[in-house]
Amino acid sequence: MKKAAFVAFVVVLGLSLSPLVLFAQTQADEEEMVKSTLQTGKKAIIIDNMGFTEGESKAFWPVYDEFQQLKQKLNERTIKVLKDYIDGYETLTNEKAEALLKEYMAIEKERTDLKAAFLPKFTKVLPAKKVVRYYQIENKLEAIVKYELAKEVPLIK
Repeated sequence: MKKAAFVAFVVVLGLSLSPLVLFAQTQADEEEMVKSTLQTGKKAIIIDNMGFTEGESKAFWPVYDEFQQLKQKLNERTIKVLKDYIDGYETLTNEKAEALLKEYMAIEKERTDLKAAFLPKFTKVLPAKKVVRYYQIENKLEAIVKYELAKEVPLIK
């Protein structure tokens, strides 16, 4: 269950769901393979759903890459929170639970702040309707993976 919850959590970190086949030897290799596979799948979903012109595509991807790079830092912090939760799940104290919750809430606030900070950057390179569409895609992918995670991560005792 720990491994399934961890893989599900990596998915929830701003990537997307796609079929995964993990053949890597170590957990670090698995994590990297999952991230790479999901990022490729996410880009394909964006391409398929955005209807970029050539100029829009050329302007969008550098902003997207910068956004995803910063989002990944938040994802790594979230992975740490999940690892701490899973590692101490059976013996979690109120104090540790509170610390994990505070860190999780801080990350979520920073994630929202990041989306708000990038809104002007995206609107500079895309028409407003396409920016809304991109944010909808991001939000839908996050909702899907959060749902999958919710199925895997046990409720606190």
